[in-house]
Amino acid sequence: MAAALSFDQATLHSQKLIIPVRYVASGAILQTTSTAMSPEAVHVRAERPPKPGLLVGLKLYFDGGEEIARGGVVSWVTAGANSGFWARFNEEDATKDRVVAVLARYRAANDRGCKRFMKLALLPALGTVVDLDVSMPGQDVPDSIQAFVVHVAPNRGVGLQFIGASDVFRAHVEEYLGVLSR
Repeated sequence: MAAALSFDQATLHSQKLIIPVRYVASGAILQTTSTAMSPEAVHVRAERPPKPGLLVGLKLYFDGGEEIARGGVVSWVTAGANSGFWARFNEEDATKDRVVAVLARYRAANDRGCKRFMKLALLPALGTVVDLDVSMPGQDVPDSIQAFVVHVAPNRGVGLQFIGASDVFRAHVEEYLGVLSR
């Protein structure tokens, strides 16, 4: 199997892209986020990433409701503060041109700094994984999720990248954001 994409800082910075990602691997379905993406591959956050060589199904969610489904192969597993995996998209996938176009539009239109914070009573350390029970307004039973702490801002809260959530949680978030945008 071909080794991973380049991990030099310039390449990682140029490919940085944080978007919601749903992946299916070995029967498990997880809602998480990306940290970097190119037309050939995506880096997906995961506390327990799938093994190299495993086929994964990916759904990439962009602003404005645009979604792209692609298949790929886990080419490299990362550890530490950026734990997860690189998935190289399938070459025969007919959506490659669409990904190139969406990435160009998306990068031109978005400065993806952390703009939203979650208030917590105790602030966890930067780079840690937290287990949270999250309820949206009107929701009776909270969703249990995992998230990476990517920003800590005293008096504001924490910036999170969701890494272990269900399709139900994603639906709750989408419904809540839809109410806010009206």
